[in-house]
Amino acid sequence: MNIKEFKLGSMPTNSQLIWDEKNVVLFDCGGENLGGIKEFLEKKSLSLDKVIFTHGHIDHIGGLLKLKDLFPNVEVYIGEEEKEFFTNSDLSLANYLSKAGYRYEGEFKTVKEGDIINGFMVMDTPGHTRGGKSYYNRELGIVVVGDTMFKGSYGRHDLPTSNTEALYNSLTRLCNELPGDTKVYNGHTDFTLIKIEKANLTSRGII
Repeated sequence: MNIKEFKLGSMPTNSQLIWDEKNVVLFDCGGENLGGIKEFLEKKSLSLDKVIFTHGHIDHIGGLLKLKDLFPNVEVYIGEEEKEFFTNSDLSLANYLSKAGYRYEGEFKTVKEGDIINGFMVMDTPGHTRGGKSYYNRELGIVVVGDTMFKGSYGRHDLPTSNTEALYNSLTRLCNELPGDTKVYNGHTDFTLIKIEKANLTSRGII
């Protein structure tokens, strides 16, 4: 498999494009500046199969309507607990940021703990939101975590449906269950390694 990261939206938010000969998956889609992704897919003669969301905040789902315009057949996945974020602009924070009244009312599928999607195992990692998911691929040695864990930090836990204890538990789970050399791809910083963040979080008394 191959990985290329794009920065989308005004925040900006990282979106990870991961592909092999058969499958093409995009994790998160936070903005409508999708020209780079479209051009890249065309250059590589790739067809986008799935978009998978780590959670439902607008800076991660805000480009979905445009994405569906460009790729009508793309399948949409989000955590079962997060599906309301597609149509509730208070939960998604759209009313507080740049897309007041944002709604996605198209088809989608939900994921839960233990599901496998294109070689990625779904892990429940709530805290930043109530239904945040991480996606771990043992073969690639990577985990896509959204805003649960950043390089040297972690996601906010003072937002609607956030929970500090749940977030700290999720950080502990990632650090204790995944190999230390696992690459962590997240929503807003450079990638990092589990062992680096485990040492950082331990030193701060969080895990």
